[in-house]
Amino acid sequence: MEKENDIKEFLQDVSTLISFSTEDLGEDSAVIVLKNPSDVDLAGFRVLLERAERFGFDLFTGTQGSSRIYVSRKAKRSGNESFSFKIKIVLALASIISTFYVGYAYELAYSHTSGFGYILSYVAVFFVSPIAVIILAREAGRYIAIKGDGLHYSFPIILPDPIGVGVIGSVISQKHAFISKKSMLKSGLYPLVFGFCISTFFLLVGLFVLPGVSSYAPSASTPITKLSLPLFFSVMLSRLIPQTVALNLLSYAGWVGIVMNSFNALPLGYLDGGLIFSSISPDYSKLLSYVSIAALVALSFVYASWFILVIFALLIGLQGPSALYSLRGLSRKNKAIILLVLFFIIGGIVPIPFHISPANFSMTPYQDSYVIVNGTHSNISVSVRISDLSGALLAPAFSVSPSTGFSISSNSSSISAGQSGTFSILLDTSTLSSTGFYYYNITAYSGTSKETSMITVLSVNDSRKLSFSDSNPLLIQGNYKDPINMSFIYNSIGEQNISLFSFAPENFSYAVSLENLTLRYTGSTEILSTPFLVKSGTPMLLSFSADLKVKSWAIVAMTSNYDAAVAFISLG
Repeated sequence: MEKENDIKEFLQDVSTLISFSTEDLGEDSAVIVLKNPSDVDLAGFRVLLERAERFGFDLFTGTQGSSRIYVSRKAKRSGNESFSFKIKIVLALASIISTFYVGYAYELAYSHTSGFGYILSYVAVFFVSPIAVIILAREAGRYIAIKGDGLHYSFPIILPDPIGVGVIGSVISQKHAFISKKSMLKSGLYPLVFGFCISTFFLLVGLFVLPGVSSYAPSASTPITKLSLPLFFSVMLSRLIPQTVALNLLSYAGWVGIVMNSFNALPLGYLDGGLIFSSISPDYSKLLSYVSIAALVALSFVYASWFILVIFALLIGLQGPSALYSLRGLSRKNKAIILLVLFFIIGGIVPIPFHISPANFSMTPYQDSYVIVNGTHSNISVSVRISDLSGALLAPAFSVSPSTGFSISSNSSSISAGQSGTFSILLDTSTLSSTGFYYYNITAYSGTSKETSMITVLSVNDSRKLSFSDSNPLLIQGNYKDPINMSFIYNSIGEQNISLFSFAPENFSYAVSLENLTLRYTGSTEILSTPFLVKSGTPMLLSFSADLKVKSWAIVAMTSNYDAAVAFISLG
């Protein structure tokens, strides 16, 4: 076994470099008390470190203003470290898989394209690759900082986030301690700045160069319908770009990079923010870590991915690293720069990346119930009014469930702040093969909000046994100030239970008189709450009085088998 160097030999060797006295001298440790601390600057401390390395010892100084340097024999590394290289590779591969999964789910939900291979390759180019570039940019910043301190760069710990944005960040994993506070500050600062800049680049390229996905028809409710933009972009860009239903895939990758960067900006342990605050104020860094943990636990109830950081921090340690050389603190210039940069980074922090925000628009259908005569191959045109409640340009997109074909038409695809616009959604109901009630949810998406309205479509068969004023269907055009009189008759054997419905716009009010009974209604409704009994050949007199003009008003009298007589009324 190789004989260990004696600590006295090391002290004798360094006595030629500095003047000191010795305290607490042991077999494997000692405390050097400098007679003139100003003689040991950072360059001089590096020389001492080289000598200590040669003799098999570690050195670290006391706090700022101290005159002590602590010497201890290097601990023998066990082969069972918390995060071995194999574990790091496994985490990196898991991050790639989870990023593919998140990107694929996003593109599949918002794109009309199909085919597993095509979407996967599209995600690889426009989502996974940009995020990989962002992580590489972050690590390039860290590499520059670490190499500037003369240390060996180690492969980072990359944390997957399959339930959120795919990857939650890349965290430092150095085997050697930082020599100076300045290098520790740079190791936290450079990744944040590099990552923020590259992420912003991808976000802006996606927003202003590549086509958006406002024309996409989402088939499912995905997290992006609840996406929160970073503060910086909300303030700077909200008046320049429409709040579309979703970012295109490249912009989404930039957004993920900004969110990932914000995770690492927290003043917690070995995260970038933890390194920065440990270099500025090591006395308060652990307190800030506890505060960060408490905040993360609270936010985890809203956004579960934050809890991944909680677990990681507990595994690695809440206390950030300490620099070996601390006799002198950072200059005021360095502190001022870092505070300014942190202020800028805060603009990219998204405490709750996915959340339900207050609605930035409202949607009101002009009519929520419609009737079609089965066999006429009719489509339903639903007009909705979108009112912009935000302070930005708004460009809504739409989806329909259950899934059916539809098309959108409007005078303008976007709405100015504080204004309203009308959109016509043509539903493909011509293919309905059976009678009955059908219910469709029409959802409008814009930015962080969505609004849903349920539309009812009644499909009936025109019956020769039923008629309004001897016609089926009956077409009426008139003046809204004049009463509309018609008779309903059942021409068959015996008696029949009949349900009577009115299908009209939401704000349309009218009165119905029948059997010496007058009832008032607004919008679509079942005129009588229960079916009424009619006898064969006995007409039933109906009178309608409208309070407003109406283009499309339908009166339906039908049996339980959806055999019906229909009257279509238009009043000018």
